[in-house]
Amino acid sequence: MLVEQALFTSAQTQHARGYHLVARSPGITDDMVKALAVWSPSHDSLVESHASAESLNYYRLDDDWAALTRSVNGESEYSNRGGLRLETNMLVFRASQLAGYDHHPLSLANTALSLGHLRLRARTPQQLEVIELPQSSWGKLAETDSSDETDHDFIERIVRELTRSRVMIIGAAQPRSVVQAVLDQLPEHERGRITFSTGLRPSLHRPFGLQFLPHLDDRLRGKMAAADVTCLDVPAPAAL
Repeated sequence: MLVEQALFTSAQTQHARGYHLVARSPGITDDMVKALAVWSPSHDSLVESHASAESLNYYRLDDDWAALTRSVNGESEYSNRGGLRLETNMLVFRASQLAGYDHHPLSLANTALSLGHLRLRARTPQQLEVIELPQSSWGKLAETDSSDETDHDFIERIVRELTRSRVMIIGAAQPRSVVQAVLDQLPEHERGRITFSTGLRPSLHRPFGLQFLPHLDDRLRGKMAAADVTCLDVPAPAAL
């Protein structure tokens, strides 16, 4: 299947400087550019601060189009303002194309990553091309682990809360495993409607349905509640 690409990062180009969509494939329209820019993170937006930190993100542009993105740290900021440049590589596709992947964004992500996509680029391109991905997944996703954060009762609670509000999971060591466990609980036709981010700081401009933080103080917890975000703490490990 044919998939569009885009790149959002900090750079100085002939169109703009700072964080913006610096390259796109021909099928990315100007309206898509605006939507992608709203969802895309800028400087210091990753939850983790180490150089290898990342976030896998999925959201809908509209009823027909969806985006699967991966945000990672690059080299130092070109503007010398300090810190690492954040790079977000994007795959943009018709939501109907997820059918071959059981409507499971993580299955599409695994296939794309195995083929070398959604990875930090050696240089910032000026133009991107449409890429071709398999019509269907190369294999089933691995079974999620049996840790407390993917405990069946906890996952069912997340699924219930997602029907009423957005959800922030606090203290998950493996956010991607939680996302997989949640989506596995849903009927296929509902999976593609659950937007998620595994490692971005919360933002009003990025209203993900499912998000993660390693910890949360009372002040921010109050802000989340005011924004209609339900915060769920990962259950404490069961005593032996």
